[in-house]
Amino acid sequence: MRASVLVPLYNSASTLERCLASACAQTLSDIEILVADDASTDASAALAERLADIDPRIRVLRLPANGGKPRAMNIMTAQAKGDWIAVLDADDAYEPARLERLIGRAEALGVDMAADNLFYVDAGVPSGTAPDGFGTVLRTAFDPASPERIIGREELVAGADSFGEFDYGILKPVVRRAFVQANGLAYHEASRLAEDFTYLLTYVVAGGRCVLVGEPLYAWTMPFGTVSRRWTETGAGAWRYDYRGALLANAHFIADMRARGQTDVVAMLQRRAGQYTAMIHYIDAQKHAAGRAYLAALGTIARHPSTWRLLARRVYGRAARVFRARRLPGAPGR
Repeated sequence: MRASVLVPLYNSASTLERCLASACAQTLSDIEILVADDASTDASAALAERLADIDPRIRVLRLPANGGKPRAMNIMTAQAKGDWIAVLDADDAYEPARLERLIGRAEALGVDMAADNLFYVDAGVPSGTAPDGFGTVLRTAFDPASPERIIGREELVAGADSFGEFDYGILKPVVRRAFVQANGLAYHEASRLAEDFTYLLTYVVAGGRCVLVGEPLYAWTMPFGTVSRRWTETGAGAWRYDYRGALLANAHFIADMRARGQTDVVAMLQRRAGQYTAMIHYIDAQKHAAGRAYLAALGTIARHPSTWRLLARRVYGRAARVFRARRLPGAPGR
């Protein structure tokens, strides 16, 4: 079997059919699709099982208790049979040639991971310019005209920036299962945010290299629409950005990398810790503002200077994204 598509599922009944349809429609047909329902409280699990009755390549695992995406990914990885493992979040979608294109490039270059550009989709703006008409494409993660490049340990350390317009942590790679097994690669189960970044980090620290192509083949539904100003209704819902949890997980990796003597990786993670701390205070201020406690919001910003630069960048970035949203053509149709 060529590939296993792993779909961690939690309260995503409204988007699951589109998600699985995009996996089933891959031009690379020799695949299995594992869906791990993480104790959803909506109709997600029942819908997944109905779709599995239609396409035998879909297999549904019902997890008895909610343990988060990393745990679901580890459970599915242990049961995967494909030569390659690909992640597909339940509110996202693939372009039809994605797996064939990425696996083909990785094999041609002799690397064990491949990733692509992403469409950023605001599901709260229903103009139908995203794949299958679900929401509106605001932009791509980076310039689609960017040349193909190889990411290794040095590139990740130099380029990781959770405050940037593009951060490597957003990537949704495919990885060779043999590499995963040989190196004991796993998601950090205490992480509820930035788990994809720490997975990529452990991959490159283990010596792995990743080819990154400029073509956008993955439609990523933004948890919070920067134009619609709405949270998506899937997954954990509003305020799902658990930066306090990310900070704790980051501390775990700082200790681990320090013990390994990876001083440059430690320095990068320490920078990231400062960014997570700023985001904690920034989101606290947002929550105050959402509750109309405007003085408390201003006080939080004033007491934490690390948020000032972030606030300025967010205001500028929001204006730029709105401008680009009016100019960017939609994603290719299916």
